[in-house]
Amino acid sequence: MKILFILFHFPPMSGGAAVLATDIVNTLAKMGHKITVITPDIQWDGPRYEPELGDKVETVRVKVPSENKIKVAARRCKKPMINKAVEIGSERNFDFVFSIFHPFHFAPRAAVETADRLNIPSIIKIDDAVYEKSSGLKSLQRRIEKSVNSKTLRNASYLLVMNPETKRIVINEYNVDKKKISIVPNGINLELFQNKEKTGKKIVLFSGAMYNHRGIDVLLKTVKKVSEKIPDVRYELFGDGPEREKLEEYVKDEKLEEYVFFKGWIKREELPNRLKHASIGIGPLKATTVTHDALPIKVLEYMASGLPIIAQRGTLPDQVLKDGENGFFVDDAEELAEKIILLLSDDTLGKKMSAKSADMVKKFSCKRVAQDILDIMKSQ
Repeated sequence: MKILFILFHFPPMSGGAAVLATDIVNTLAKMGHKITVITPDIQWDGPRYEPELGDKVETVRVKVPSENKIKVAARRCKKPMINKAVEIGSERNFDFVFSIFHPFHFAPRAAVETADRLNIPSIIKIDDAVYEKSSGLKSLQRRIEKSVNSKTLRNASYLLVMNPETKRIVINEYNVDKKKISIVPNGINLELFQNKEKTGKKIVLFSGAMYNHRGIDVLLKTVKKVSEKIPDVRYELFGDGPEREKLEEYVKDEKLEEYVFFKGWIKREELPNRLKHASIGIGPLKATTVTHDALPIKVLEYMASGLPIIAQRGTLPDQVLKDGENGFFVDDAEELAEKIILLLSDDTLGKKMSAKSADMVKKFSCKRVAQDILDIMKSQ
């Protein structure tokens, strides 16, 4: 097949959406399909993700307005992306258009309108369909965006969602016909990660953007109690974000520098080696509309590396975290500390949960996601 991808998040941009898009693109290319990616040519100042793309992948970068202002570019990218996509599509006879939905950029609008002009199907994968609560001018902006996005999703040929909860949200909040929605969980390239015998180091690890809803502040409240029981514990925090400065101040004020290490962003190819030496992977520690029933890429990476997972109750779905089997759900910092101590003290329990995580993640292969996408097209 010849497949046109229209994506906002794509390398050298980093983050879970860019990783997911790259894995799907490369997997389809390895399966023999020709992929053309249309993506904005923006000035990305954040950590760079620069994976190797398959020889059947062509990336076309399109000049867009406000290229040095990501949030503005996200809303002004539609027209130039459509123009380029239609120009290329009129020559290459694509079989379908694919995009990944996020409430705050208009690449999916470009994909659906391009597909309409080329008279081919469009598939939109929805990983994040929820808006955080807002007020004032931002609330008005959210309502306008939601109205526009509702039209986009209704006009798409097929929608892919991660789980039944996201399907419910798309049906009820965006007024989409349930018949066009299929459940296709996220996936990762399992071959990149290694589930090896642990080194014996006591490492509690978080990887990802440091936003308030991730609950890293909750994690830091456990350090004193855990370090009293496990003196050689290390908390390794990979990533950056708006909460980092406040978190570093807390560590300094509480004199926790001996135990907590802010590593910043690292190259993605280095991440598997860091994960395989860790003892516990930390998922979302605050239950919000954003984290409810979420399926973060980083949690799948923890599992592929054989890490027990700990997360706030009401966040991860049970396909990812089965309480007491491959990790624990907790209600607060006190319970979190108790579970960390338990896992770091009981090697037998840690190994059992490690093996369970590695087994559970097998169904989240990116190859399976790619095949599901192809099967949906072939079944029509």
